[in-house]
Amino acid sequence: MKVKQAIMIEGILGRTIPSDMTEQLSHKYLSESKGEYISIGEMDIIHFIRAFNKRERIVKDQYTRVLTKMLDEITEKELNG
Repeated sequence: MKVKQAIMIEGILGRTIPSDMTEQLSHKYLSESKGEYISIGEMDIIHFIRAFNKRERIVKDQYTRVLTKMLDEITEKELNG
């Protein structure tokens, strides 16, 4: 099932769908497996969940590296200071 189909089903079931959802579903995501950009709405829901979790892991790892570097620099300054 595609993400846009899941959203449509939610609407049919009576859930209020935010007005910006059409725009959100049209945002593009680079599919590494396909090597091309696809709109979020066209993504299979399982692929979307995996891609979302992967992106979250990458962002978390990047923040962790930056914060670790900053803490190391602060510690070094305090030791040499």
